[in-house]
Amino acid sequence: MNKANFSCKKYITRTWPGIREFFTQYVGVLPGIRERLSLPSPEIGLITNSAAGFGRLNDIIVELEKLLTGFRDVRRLVVTQKNGDLVTMPDTQRLRALLDTLGTINGGLLWLEDTLTDAILRNPKHTQADLDLLGVTYQPTPKPDPAQSVGRIYPTFTGGDVTNHWTLPRGLTDARVSRSINHGDPVVVYQGSENSFTDNHPIAAQSQVWAYTLEPLLHGKLYGKPITEKIIVGADIAIEEEKI
Repeated sequence: MNKANFSCKKYITRTWPGIREFFTQYVGVLPGIRERLSLPSPEIGLITNSAAGFGRLNDIIVELEKLLTGFRDVRRLVVTQKNGDLVTMPDTQRLRALLDTLGTINGGLLWLEDTLTDAILRNPKHTQADLDLLGVTYQPTPKPDPAQSVGRIYPTFTGGDVTNHWTLPRGLTDARVSRSINHGDPVVVYQGSENSFTDNHPIAAQSQVWAYTLEPLLHGKLYGKPITEKIIVGADIAIEEEKI
């Protein structure tokens, strides 16, 4: 089954208390919408058991942390107490009671929730109110906007050849570079997946305007906006290089 582009990371607070709060609400609402949306009952039973076990484990961990603090305090008293009286050990009664209620636990809590939420989203009867009750904020991953896919190109003339470096929008690797001289017709000088190109076209004696146009490509076709940068090129230009 091909699932929708959906992830629990979009709406669960990624802390242990946040996960517990979310699933307490989530499994509490599932029975109310199960029949109307024909949700799979076995998965509901598994996620309910998993969420309950997660909650009990949290309670046990909290109690264990309290006991550890208590034992550390007792250890300190054994060393620093001003007399030789007995020290009081921490009470483990609540911890034993919690352990007795632990029972068996199903795993895969996040996976089960993803499976059920995907089934809900694919059901044409689901409403935004259902998602709100579940605590789900569903936001499909937006597709890149071609109009915003703009790269940058940096032509450099150092008295010999013209070197071009460029950057592309995130996710793109291919580009086409064209050159025009003195506003003439553009000529493709490079196409591929590199990010630099040296133009060996002969340099004229008198200065000219060379314009380089970068076109981001996706599957060989223009994707987004071309961008053009101009540079003065000629044998009569004095190039000064500053070395650091």
